[in-house]
Amino acid sequence: MDTEDNSFDSSGADNNTEFGANGSDAAPGWQQARSLWPARLLPGSAKEKLHAYLAAHPAGADPRELLALLFSGAGSDPELGSRIISGILADDPNFMFDAATGLWSLSRTSVLRVPLDQADFVVVDLETSGGRPTPGAIIEIGAYRMRGRQILEPFQTLVKPLMRIPRFVARLTSISDEMVAAAPPIEEVLPRFRAFLGDAVMVAHNAQFDHAFLDFEFRRLFGIGLLNPVLCTLRMARRLLPSLRRRRLELLAEHFGLSTAGRHRGLGDARMAAELLSIFLEIASQMGLNRLDRLLDHYSRGVAGRRIERHVAPEVIAAMPQRPGVYLMRNQNHDLLYVGKATSLRDRVRSYFNGDTRLSGKIAELVNHVWHIETRPMRSALEAALLEARLIRELKPPYNRMLKSAAPAWFIRIDLNDPFPRLQAVQRLTARAGVLQLGPFIGRRNIEHSLRALSRMLGLRTCAGRLEPSEDFSPCISGQIGHCAGPCNLSVSEDAYSHQASRAISFLRGRSGPILGELVQARDQAAAAMRFEEAARHHRSLEALATLAERTTRLSRVVTENNLVIMMGGQSAEARAHTDGDERLKPVSAESPIAYIVLSGRLALTREVDSPQAEFDIAQFVAQNYELYKLRPVVRGELEAMTIIARWLKERASTDGRVIPITGPVFEPAWLRTY
Repeated sequence: MDTEDNSFDSSGADNNTEFGANGSDAAPGWQQARSLWPARLLPGSAKEKLHAYLAAHPAGADPRELLALLFSGAGSDPELGSRIISGILADDPNFMFDAATGLWSLSRTSVLRVPLDQADFVVVDLETSGGRPTPGAIIEIGAYRMRGRQILEPFQTLVKPLMRIPRFVARLTSISDEMVAAAPPIEEVLPRFRAFLGDAVMVAHNAQFDHAFLDFEFRRLFGIGLLNPVLCTLRMARRLLPSLRRRRLELLAEHFGLSTAGRHRGLGDARMAAELLSIFLEIASQMGLNRLDRLLDHYSRGVAGRRIERHVAPEVIAAMPQRPGVYLMRNQNHDLLYVGKATSLRDRVRSYFNGDTRLSGKIAELVNHVWHIETRPMRSALEAALLEARLIRELKPPYNRMLKSAAPAWFIRIDLNDPFPRLQAVQRLTARAGVLQLGPFIGRRNIEHSLRALSRMLGLRTCAGRLEPSEDFSPCISGQIGHCAGPCNLSVSEDAYSHQASRAISFLRGRSGPILGELVQARDQAAAAMRFEEAARHHRSLEALATLAERTTRLSRVVTENNLVIMMGGQSAEARAHTDGDERLKPVSAESPIAYIVLSGRLALTREVDSPQAEFDIAQFVAQNYELYKLRPVVRGELEAMTIIARWLKERASTDGRVIPITGPVFEPAWLRTY
């Protein structure tokens, strides 16, 4: 079974040899090297880490690359680094050093140094009763053995599962409970499949899926995981066919003119994947990847050749909840590296480990160091975003300072304290009084283009800074060509300019009809007079401003005018355990909904709605604070939550909670019961 979103490339690791024969210092310079070990990193665990890395990179790695796995900021002394790695690996027969290339590798990977046309592959496809590895979940195994590009013998069997086959799986695969009733169980099938697989490279389309199920059953039945090298045709397609937007198995088969007969059955899908592999091997040979170890090594690298290590087991990710929440990534010593939020924890975390070669350098570096992931399920994306912001602020994870997890939100700022205000696109809200802030908007280019069009139409200035108007001042090019009314040299009075600025504010508040109507008229008049360039310019401005004029119903784009109650459903006990210490993220029961009270754009109160008294308390809070929040200046500590709430209101799904407008200090408790 394949999907388009996940792929995997791993060779496993099976070495637990302790350091040296008796912990002795084997290599010259080892006494100096030992003094560099961190207290929490023992030589035995270091060797295991290097073994796992080299197992995934059969072409080998140089000492500096291996040293970087063990130390952050390992330094730039290549001789010392070489002595450190040699001191760890030199006396262990599981490792070998090639003096000609300067690379370390595993001794057993020497069998992978064969030409591609002599390499053994087993292309496999599983059909399963669900999306997560569980005992007896495999319902069919289909596979083909290959030698180079030649497809040889097949392997196919139905498997009797330990549970009934869900109806949607039966519809997708045409495998019914009746068909598998007399089939052998996985306990009988897996030894035969292991013999068929032998030492060959396991290949699959979206190999992470198939590997996770087989590895789970190998561990359960044999006591050791699936150690064969793994190659993923989905991942190969991403590298070899970057222009294709969709790379599902049947779409790739159609792209190359292959038969799609037997789709969603083990042997049919395995045949398609085998034929794709044959094509991809030919392309790889033309690229100079004509040896098996080099092919495996090439597809274990990320963007621009960066190697990506994955230390989190697929079954751990598969067990994560598909619900909103926050995830905390930690290194081997459980030090916090990164905090992120997700609308689906499982899907978001899986995206880091799916073998995507398009990961940026910093994200690839992060993934290389992640060994443990803690998830904190929440009731909604809003709650997850608020908790994420709080954890980042309090814990200061190092990679959050280096990475940006989402496209930035942009706001339109108009400083009403300025007699000649301009329209600005900014990323941060300000706490200054007298500043109108609207948004959020996503995409800097679109918002700046729209503001230029609106400013040009109304004659508003675009230059930065506060003006000191003078008749002797020479206006900029915008003023000279009529795109700006020229307040800098008193070409326009303060009252006239203020009127145009008010029209801009009215447009941004949602009353866009007059301005859009003027643009339509100007465009049509220019076209009628055959001034087609002018008509085209008006049309582009019309399109930009029409997009800007789109607004969310019932919600003001002015951030500080958002007055509402956001109602969410109950929360899990696990989520409640992680929201202590913040009055605005109070723990709530699993059954009761929770209300977020937003006054003047600010998160004023979070309250569990578990009784009529709670409803009355919320109504009373609104009555007592509605006018106070309108008068009270925004403080800097409120800006982060204001931004998160404004963005959530813009992006939320219709099923993501309910928004109840607050139109004044009178708020009826019964309104909360309509949730």
